[in-house]
Amino acid sequence: MSTICPAVWDHLCINTAGKNRLCCNAVTQENDWFLENYDAHWTDFRNTIKEQMLAGAKPNACKSCWQKEAIGITSLREQFIQNYQIRNQSLDFSNRDFPLELDLKLGNYCNLSCRMCSSFSSSTYAKEFKTIYKDTGVDYGVDAYEKDYVQNKWYNDPRFVTAIKDMIDNGLRQLKFTGGEPLMVPAVRTLLEYCIETNKSNNIDLVLITNGTLLDSNWINILNQFKHVSLIFSIDGVEDTFEYIRHPAKWTQIQTAFALLKDTSFYKAITFTLQVYNVLDIANIIKLSRIQNFNIDAIILDNPSYLDVKHIPTLLNEKAISILQTLSARNENEQLFISNIYNKLITGDFNVDQCNKLINLSKLKDGYKQQDFNKLEVAKYYDNI
Repeated sequence: MSTICPAVWDHLCINTAGKNRLCCNAVTQENDWFLENYDAHWTDFRNTIKEQMLAGAKPNACKSCWQKEAIGITSLREQFIQNYQIRNQSLDFSNRDFPLELDLKLGNYCNLSCRMCSSFSSSTYAKEFKTIYKDTGVDYGVDAYEKDYVQNKWYNDPRFVTAIKDMIDNGLRQLKFTGGEPLMVPAVRTLLEYCIETNKSNNIDLVLITNGTLLDSNWINILNQFKHVSLIFSIDGVEDTFEYIRHPAKWTQIQTAFALLKDTSFYKAITFTLQVYNVLDIANIIKLSRIQNFNIDAIILDNPSYLDVKHIPTLLNEKAISILQTLSARNENEQLFISNIYNKLITGDFNVDQCNKLINLSKLKDGYKQQDFNKLEVAKYYDNI
């Protein structure tokens, strides 16, 4: 049973394009659209994967996990198994008509245009990209598909809400929303209110990944109705660094969100996407997590490559490592955060072409965002590279 993954039996992910997936790491099947053929996905496709796993095989759809496990990295499959162990739950191998866990990635509808984002994940970024490309012909090096990308707003289709309501009515125990920015999507409030109205919210764990700029007291009142709430904030620095990366967000919006959460019992965490702009802000983000009593996790960015800290100037790399070496972790969570970033930084491989691309694209975007790269502390390390 070493190839079994609970997600195949219990979990459904719908990606930003509206396609069914076994989980967020699984290979997406061609033309496997949630609104069109969810039933076939949940029966025919999954039953084949189940048979393979029960026979000890490693399905190709799950190759991301097999590759990680082969080199000793914890896979999402192993995390699913660990979560079952933590909850003291055993996997029920019987086939069911509806998933127990939903991971809904609701398109690219977003109010921010973050520096490291793409048109696939943010409608605001897509609009800005098209404007810059039209004005200047600079395409950041993206492929033709992204240049012309327009997302179908499948999450606004009435069939979407109807289908999810059926799952809520049939034993759903975990509901996860990501985006884009999920608090912008009308269906999110509709579905959460339906959970409350039908008295299902008391039995559902809710996970919400948000940029935090739209959180208000009305949302807090809704979230308070659920069995357990995990709020994951995407925050990539504090104050000026945050505002530079996550334009047009203001740091005061995050401070307001923190104040609203002060007396809640929610699980709260910060996801910090390590990139060139915030490589010197690591101590500040740890300090913030401590003050707010949040857990903290790092996403180690490698795309776009010009924002990958692997390529930063040597003196900047040394400075970032020296900051890390002054930090003393208070718990395992912080230790993992620090070690993951440290392990990335020691692979440093200065690349002048990537550094020049960073400077040029940063300053190009500055003109459209009314910002100034040179005001960041990291900028001085790019003088005379």
